[in-house]
Amino acid sequence: MTSQAENAKIRHLAALESARRAKETLISIRKKQDRKKKFVECKNRNHKRFMLGSLVEMAGILKVDEDTLLGGLMELANILNDPAKTTTTALWKQHGAATLAQHETARLKKVK
Repeated sequence: MTSQAENAKIRHLAALESARRAKETLISIRKKQDRKKKFVECKNRNHKRFMLGSLVEMAGILKVDEDTLLGGLMELANILNDPAKTTTTALWKQHGAATLAQHETARLKKVK
């Protein structure tokens, strides 16, 4: 027969082993969640890049060389970050929204 102290020690060791396994499981679950989060972020970033490529194509500047396009985009970034240019950017937004709506209407007509 085992004493109460020995039984308590055995239960204690079993509890420690159970806690170790639970901790390993938790770490594994967190790693899996982190990988999934990174995958989703990468997928969203790639989708946004794809959509921006579509906008470049819609704007008719797909064949512009990379240096010119990058310079133009950098100038655009300067204008967008200048609070004094809000009227200009508001007009751009209206024109862009109208063009996107027109493009979507044309796309839906092709689908039907």
